[in-house]
Amino acid sequence: MRDQDPNPVLGALAGALGGVAGAWTMVRFNHAIGGGSSRAGDAHPHRRVSAQPNDTDATFSDEPGSMQAASAIAEPFVGRPLRENEKEVGGPVVHYLFSAVMGALYGAAAEVQPSAAAGAGIPFGTAVWVAADEIGMPLAGFASDPRNYPLSRHAAALGSHIVFGVTVEAVRRLLRGNPAIRPA
Repeated sequence: MRDQDPNPVLGALAGALGGVAGAWTMVRFNHAIGGGSSRAGDAHPHRRVSAQPNDTDATFSDEPGSMQAASAIAEPFVGRPLRENEKEVGGPVVHYLFSAVMGALYGAAAEVQPSAAAGAGIPFGTAVWVAADEIGMPLAGFASDPRNYPLSRHAAALGSHIVFGVTVEAVRRLLRGNPAIRPA
């Protein structure tokens, strides 16, 4: 696949698939490092007293930002905040859609500017962490000020986003090849 011409649309599709895979992988990673698990029968698996990742988007907050975002997005359409069971569906949908969109943007960028794919996805994952977790979620009101969280939570979130970025790049590269070695 290395000799194909750059195609931002195909790059975006490959990146979107990578984004979905990356979202799934980062949840698994957070459960591995946080000791969390998907416990059958737990009525509120996303609510944790200790610092363990939730089952929706693997963040460490009391209520995942993706569930808060789903409720905020849905409220104008349904005329009320989402109920708990609706958030448990909407949260993962938001998480996977956001990840797919981020992956699509990355995949298209890698087609147009091969240097965007440098670093095996680590710079991309780091950028998503800074933009989404450290800046976007607090600005949207879905997380506290980043200074209110211990360094361990920031490190875990950064690690999970690096796993996300590496996964997105691995899937994108599997489907589209390495843009840096395409013929001019």
